[in-house]
This record gives sequence, C-alpha cells and structure tokens, in this order.
Amino acid sequence: MTTDSLRPSPIDEHPVVLRRYRIPTPSIAQFYALLVRCLSLRTGAMVYARSRVGKTYAILFLESLLASQRPALPILRMRCQHKRIATETAFFSALLTMARHKASSGRDPTQLRHRLSQRLLEIADQSHSSDILVFLDEAQHLGSSEFEWLRDIHDELELEGVRLVTMLVGQPSLRARKSIFQRDGEEQIVARFMTEELPFHGVRSAHECSACLQGYDQGEYPENSGWTHTRFFFPRAWEAGMRLAAEGGALWDAFDDAHKRAQLVGELEIPMEFFTRAVQHILYQYAKRDSTSFAFSRAVWDEGVDVSGYVRARK
Repeated sequence: MTTDSLRPSPIDEHPVVLRRYRIPTPSIAQFYALLVRCLSLRTGAMVYARSRVGKTYAILFLESLLASQRPALPILRMRCQHKRIATETAFFSALLTMARHKASSGRDPTQLRHRLSQRLLEIADQSHSSDILVFLDEAQHLGSSEFEWLRDIHDELELEGVRLVTMLVGQPSLRARKSIFQRDGEEQIVARFMTEELPFHGVRSAHECSACLQGYDQGEYPENSGWTHTRFFFPRAWEAGMRLAAEGGALWDAFDDAHKRAQLVGELEIPMEFFTRAVQHILYQYAKRDSTSFAFSRAVWDEGVDVSGYVRARK
C-alpha cells in the first residue's frame, strides 16, 4: 500500500495545499472575545496592528466562524481605500458595493445615502436581525469626513431599530485618530466606533506556535471525517503518535534564528501569512517521507522558514 492510497483524496486537492483554510491563533481568540462583547453591548471597536501581521486573515476566520455560530447575523466587509480627497459619492458608492446593492453608482450623494440606508434596513429585515456587523479593513485610510458620514448612517439606522456594530481594523495610527477625535470633542464618533480597542499580534512565542500548530492536529477535511490536516499528510506518523503541536518550539526557534541572523528590527512576531507558508511547505514536501518513524528535524523547519519568505519580506 502506498502512502497516497492511505488518504481519502489527492494531496493537491487538500485545502492546506490550496491555501483555502484558516487556523485559529491566540490573537484571533482575543479578537473573537472582543467581537462577542461588542455584539452584546452593541458598540464598535478598533483592532490595530502593523502591516501583514494577519488582521485580514483574522477577519476571514471570524466571518467563517460567525457564519456557523450566528447564521442569522448579517456580516459585511469593506476594504477602505486611500483617497487624496474624500467625497460623499465615492464613500457611499463603496458602502453600497459592500452591501451588494445593484445600483452602487451615482452623482447625487443624498440619493446614494438614502439608497444605502434602505439597503441596510432591507438586509436586517431579511435576516430578522436588529444588528449588522461591519468589518472595515484598512480603516486607517478613513478621514474625519468619512467618519462623520458613517455616523450619520449609523444614527439613521438606529432610529429604525437597527444597530451597526462596526469593527475598525487597521494599523496603529487608528489609536492616534481616536486621540484626535477625543481632543477635538468628537466624543460621539468615539462612542459609536472606538469604545473598545485591541492591539492585534502575530505569533509571539513557542507556546503560541504550538497553539497554532494544534489547529492542524484538530482541523479536519472533510469536516467530521476524522482526517485532521496533520493525519492527511502523515497518516503513518499520525498513527504512531506524531503531532504538529509538539513542534512549536522547533518552529519558533527556526523563525527566531532567521530573524536574528537577518538583524531585523524589533522582537520576533510571526505574521500568519509566513507561519502558514512555512507549515504548508513542510506538510506538502515531506508527505512523501511519511512513515511510522518519521520525525521533523530542525533543518526541516529552517527550510520551511526560508521558503516562507519571512526574512525577504521584512528586509
């Protein structure tokens, strides 16, 4: 019996190889706890981190999780774009596109705003929900005027009994924007969109590496099949007791050594983009070596870190 015949489907069709999967992280767990609290309090929050740490990855993970846990909750997502000059027509058109309105363009901002309010009320009514969750990714690009326009929409919907729970996700400059609003007496904007805040992080320790790797030991494809991601790539080693979670220290050390050798600035904080690339490479490339005695070496993890492109992306 060959290794391939042990698996329920071809390796090249697995979500890990296709990068169509999500692994929970400690920071995502904190993000989810914040999200649950905001939905309960019906208030907004901001989540911030430096670029490429994994904020968008977290949004996609939480969207998928909420779709299964709270199927009646409408969830919308928009990636904010940097504009030299913000206009009402461009802003409302972008929000209409987010809300999947068929007529998202126009020249009259009043008409676009009304169209947006009606569309959001329609979404809430169709879902039988008094809340709409909105993720605004790269929210550091929003200017003061755009926050004012967003507040107007928020208030219009609230008069109709519908609450926009807005999650501002972006870079640390969001904190400075909050301070500016507080300094200028714009407490209404802070109260609606920035009451709660959370610094988001990449993987910051060997323990967190193990927690993330455990996601491969527990995530299954197909769901509820018993075929965890680790077992799929290493069925013989899995049966012999091998688990990826035990490799957290080795993977952390490989990233840490690469970080130090390259003399990168700051403490190591592994973005999920590079973490998953490293693991994906190792699973895919070494699956052919699966055996009951298979064991990962430090050289294997060094290879994974190199292939991930972490150092090249940071230089």
